[in-house]
Amino acid sequence: MGRFIGRILRMLAWIAPVYQFRTSVWRKCGVKIGKRVYIGNLTFIDGQYPHLVTMEDDVSVGPSVLILAHSGGSPYHHQTKIFNQPPKPVLLKRGAWIGSGAILLPGVTIGEGSIVAAGSVVSKNVPDFSIAAGNPARVVSKLPKPRKAKKSE
Repeated sequence: MGRFIGRILRMLAWIAPVYQFRTSVWRKCGVKIGKRVYIGNLTFIDGQYPHLVTMEDDVSVGPSVLILAHSGGSPYHHQTKIFNQPPKPVLLKRGAWIGSGAILLPGVTIGEGSIVAAGSVVSKNVPDFSIAAGNPARVVSKLPKPRKAKKSE
């Protein structure tokens, strides 16, 4: 996809009033998105490396979330080779819930069924069934694992 068309699609996804449409536009941009995924309005997903962002089934991303797969330094840092960090994938596992205004930095994995509190800055992985909060985000609580449904006899 061309750079210009990709930019137009990302702007459209950013302001789309219906989440199903927003999700389908992010898919077209290259983000890997599972079933029953909610992406809130004004959410920004890395525009240069959207293919490095994966959201499994039943993920919920609140409004105004930033999901970054790369961190580019200033031209000074590139010219002097002080800072050079390659892009890294971001994975939101099944059932993850990202609160409004959270920032997910490159290379993080949000565990299955985990919750990231609103406004948190996630720089390290969040384990399955945990609640992470703060800047930098840290695990503040554990969640009970769901029970398997019993087969009716």
